[in-house]
Amino acid sequence: MPDTVYVGKTPHILSATIGGKDSLFYWIRAKIDGSRQAERGRETISMRSYFKLFLLAFLICAAALFPTAVMGSGNTGLSQETEEEETPYDEVEYGAYEAATKEPDLAKRGELLLAFIEKYPKSALMVYINSGYETLLHECSQAKQYALLESLAEKWLKIFPNKIQTIAYLAEAALQLKNDQKYVQRLEEIYALDPKGTYAVDILRTYKRMNNQAKVSEWTEKIFKMPEYDADFGLRFEFVQKYLEAKNYAKAAEYARLTLKSADLVKEPSKDVQGQLRQVRYACYLVIGTNLYDDGKFAEAIRTLQQALRQEMHGEPYYYIGMCQWKQDKIDDAILSFARAELQGGDIAPQAKEKLEQLYKAIHNDTTIGIEKVYRKAKENPGI
Repeated sequence: MPDTVYVGKTPHILSATIGGKDSLFYWIRAKIDGSRQAERGRETISMRSYFKLFLLAFLICAAALFPTAVMGSGNTGLSQETEEEETPYDEVEYGAYEAATKEPDLAKRGELLLAFIEKYPKSALMVYINSGYETLLHECSQAKQYALLESLAEKWLKIFPNKIQTIAYLAEAALQLKNDQKYVQRLEEIYALDPKGTYAVDILRTYKRMNNQAKVSEWTEKIFKMPEYDADFGLRFEFVQKYLEAKNYAKAAEYARLTLKSADLVKEPSKDVQGQLRQVRYACYLVIGTNLYDDGKFAEAIRTLQQALRQEMHGEPYYYIGMCQWKQDKIDDAILSFARAELQGGDIAPQAKEKLEQLYKAIHNDTTIGIEKVYRKAKENPGI
């Protein structure tokens, strides 16, 4: 017999060499030969009996050489059957899941989902519960139930902090409930997690609506440093209008210069945008020019006001050009500029007419004789 070795707790007959005299095959063959010699005097062993004996020997050999494979195959089947019988949750837990996810009332569904989370925090069904709650928030938004949306989203945010979509629902609810303070607070939370320019612009506009000047200045500076807004002339022009309304002409002129720089960066504008650019440039040059006039920089003011006239023809630039020329003691030029301003019409025309006659009379013996020649020249030569 060959030596016996142990694999785990099961003894197996193993051979050191397959073909040697100590091999298992040699031992089996010897047994067969011995049997044949013992039966030599008898009739020949039937072929069937010999085949059975050889088959038995072969099976013994196979069992000795491959016990692990045979045992492993049986164990795997048993394991699979056991796994199929086991479930990660019981009927009560699954019933709670179904009740929570299928509840038609949105408020009750929220309560049931949160109750499930509290009772079964490690449930294998939690992924479906989470998805169900997010669907619930979406349904509240679609149904415009903003008070409920705010309440449910606040509870969800405590479980999953810093989730942008949940904060966005809270921002939406605050906006629709007309709570600007909560709205801008949520926007700033979103911006902290995802600093996109679109969020910054919304934050800025909200602070403008709230008249929070300190925050307006803070977010304006942030936005103007963002490359994607370099060509946004409209955003900068909003501040021109704002400071004009506040009669802060120096600040309006500052933003007018920024607006012009942005306008120059616009590439391939459409026909509509070209019209907008023309109007914005006119307004900006006019604001800058009048501010230069107020600062006593008359020559620079005239050049800037002429730039405004190259965009659009109106009376105001001509009027302030006339005022600059008057300050420079260029009376004839000033008279002509006032005439041009009056001919353009508009609100400034009466003042231009008054200034024109005042200067004309001063050098024509207090009469307006021949003044029609001034108007004729003004029509023939726009002076830009």
